[in-house]
Amino acid sequence: MIKWIDQILAPYIATASEGVIPILFLDSFSVHMTATVVNRIQDLGVQVEFIPPGCTGLLQPVDVGYNKAFKAKLRTEYNTWLLNQDPDQTIPNTTRRDVANWIVAAAANIVDDTLKNSWRKTGYSYFGVFGDDGEFDGDDAMVGDDPNEPDTIIVNELNEEEGIA
Repeated sequence: MIKWIDQILAPYIATASEGVIPILFLDSFSVHMTATVVNRIQDLGVQVEFIPPGCTGLLQPVDVGYNKAFKAKLRTEYNTWLLNQDPDQTIPNTTRRDVANWIVAAAANIVDDTLKNSWRKTGYSYFGVFGDDGEFDGDDAMVGDDPNEPDTIIVNELNEEEGIA
């Protein structure tokens, strides 16, 4: 996990726009919850949130939106391949190329709105904080419907009072 943090997460976080506070949702796998892992991630300026056991399918945006659409398209690709086989012959083994092509097709099926809606459906939304030019437009991005709820995360307007320039 430390290797992933150092080699994958850290370089990715380094590309975040100024003022963006990245958030990483982790399931409750014991390795994710170790102090070494959490501290290493937080040292990058990333907010770490843990999804309670049994709630990943309800609270993890990737599972709620992307994975469902991806797996459905992958299943369609496989079923199409299967139905194209000669019913009088033994069904051949799939090849790595077959599976790779299905994965590419399934990933291409996922549109930006699917990803955005998966965040919204889980109660998180960060879209609209930055304008089309990539500059902060001053609007708040709110996670959840009620800013007074304790589990709601609000990314406020960038201002000097909050220490974010």
